[in-house]
Amino acid sequence: MLCVILYIVSFAMAIGALNVAAPSHPYFGRAFWLNIARVVLTGLTIFSGAYELTGLVIVFSIAGLALEAYIVYLVCTAAGQILIINGYATLADKGATVWKVNLFCTFALACFMVMALAPLLLILVGVLVIGTAIATLVGSLLYLKFLSNAYHILLGAENF
Repeated sequence: MLCVILYIVSFAMAIGALNVAAPSHPYFGRAFWLNIARVVLTGLTIFSGAYELTGLVIVFSIAGLALEAYIVYLVCTAAGQILIINGYATLADKGATVWKVNLFCTFALACFMVMALAPLLLILVGVLVIGTAIATLVGSLLYLKFLSNAYHILLGAENF
């Protein structure tokens, strides 16, 4: 129940932030609508395979991962372009690193989801997923740190 509440709160915060940022760069507007699509896809994933892992659940999950990676790319790229215009190229480079780490983790998780369909690979996938989950957690923390730094810098920028 706590996870559902946190998911709803994080979704509302993301939608609100992207809605406020949308006028400053078209990528923020695109990320706003893709975030809504991602939530619908998450609902489809949950209801399509309620308690068992099926091919349809894998397809929806991989599509959700791809959407999430694209949203991170859009947000990091848009913030990076605005940061470069305002003279903060170093921080913009960190944003590029963040979306690349996220893309790598997304690709790895998608591969592991497909591998999990083969019973013989389940143990190997379980071990590999642990490392990828840690890398994803680090990538998510880097993403939040980048967004926080960009927000604080751009809040004081005159051209923003």
